[in-house]
Amino acid sequence: MLYLYLAVLVLLILAAYTSISAAPWLPTRKVDVNKLLDDAKLRPGNLFVELGCGDGRVVKAAAKRGYRAVGYELNPVLFFIAWVNNFGINNAKIKFINLWAVDLSKVDVVMAFMTPRTLPRLDSKLRSELKSNAIFISYIFAIQGRKPIKKGKSWFIYQYSAKPKSIDSA
Repeated sequence: MLYLYLAVLVLLILAAYTSISAAPWLPTRKVDVNKLLDDAKLRPGNLFVELGCGDGRVVKAAAKRGYRAVGYELNPVLFFIAWVNNFGINNAKIKFINLWAVDLSKVDVVMAFMTPRTLPRLDSKLRSELKSNAIFISYIFAIQGRKPIKKGKSWFIYQYSAKPKSIDSA
């Protein structure tokens, strides 16, 4: 019985950590999933990444459209749910990793549902890692100080341009 209590305690601590480090889990509304993927203008074979994929519903929808879709989740319970929901779906992968450790340099579209407190840090990561013309979809909250290229019903789409070359690399 002690092991059960310890396991529950560990799961609660991990869930609390993920809520503090990025955002608590609130699912993307089912009615919005396909609309925001339409607005992303992905093409088959493009790489779509969801940071903090929760139950994996957006990753699943992206993979079913023919995109290479990867969801990253740190909450072990949500990771398991997302993994089960995407099991056997071609082009869908769910990975258990902290979103701040993910390399985004080859990604075409990134999506995240983060709190306004977390978005500036994420914007900095996106600016330094995303390739030219990559897209970021912020669900619900806008990035303060940035102008989206498109605003959906509940999402904001931002385009990231090429990083300026340093004098040394020219």
